[in-house]
Amino acid sequence: MEFHQPNNIYDEQKTIEDDKLKTEFFTVSGQEQVMLDGKPCRIQEDDMVYAKRIQKKDGSYRNFIKLSSNGKLYNPVSVYGSEKTNNFLDRVCRSNDKFKAVNDKAFNWYVQFLSSKNLAWLHNAEREID
Repeated sequence: MEFHQPNNIYDEQKTIEDDKLKTEFFTVSGQEQVMLDGKPCRIQEDDMVYAKRIQKKDGSYRNFIKLSSNGKLYNPVSVYGSEKTNNFLDRVCRSNDKFKAVNDKAFNWYVQFLSSKNLAWLHNAEREID
C-alpha cells in the first residue's frame, strides 16, 4: 500500500494564471488610463493612485485608501494644498505613501469622490472610518 500519492495533493491542471491576484488602482477623474465600470483607474501603481483594491487568495477583496501626512484621507483635488505640509518631520521622517485598510462602504464613497470630485463623498468616507 502506497501512502504518498502526489496526484491527490496537487491539481495538475492548475496554471500560473490561476494564482494571479487581481489588483485595481483608482485615481482621480482626468488622470485615468482606463475606465473600470465607470471609475477612473491606472494600469500600474504610481504616485497618481489614491485607492486600491487587492484580491486575496480566497477570492475576497481588501480595500485601501491613501492617507495624507495628517492621517486623514488624501484629497487630490484640494485647491489650497492643505494635504501638503511644510513640517520637517512630515517631509523627512514620515512617508506620504501610506494606505489604510477600510471597509467596502468607505472605499466605495472614496472612489465615488475620485470619480466626481464632489467633496461630500470624501466627507462621508471620512465619517465611515472614524
